[in-house]
Amino acid sequence: MPIDFEVGGVYLPPIAQALIVALPLFLALDWLLRRLGLMRLVWHEALFEGALYALLCAVVVLFMGGLI
Repeated sequence: MPIDFEVGGVYLPPIAQALIVALPLFLALDWLLRRLGLMRLVWHEALFEGALYALLCAVVVLFMGGLI
């Protein structure tokens, strides 16, 4: 069970922790996809990036919950 994390007296709920952890993963994966030229195959780039970030957040939440 994930717990709240305190940063400077402010408590971060588990979903905020997942969003923060997923951001560098998303940026690295986005950079890699652009470097390999795979983003040119995507029709709607902003929609794809939003879905990719949501997917990474979901995976991080599953890891935090111990389901993976």
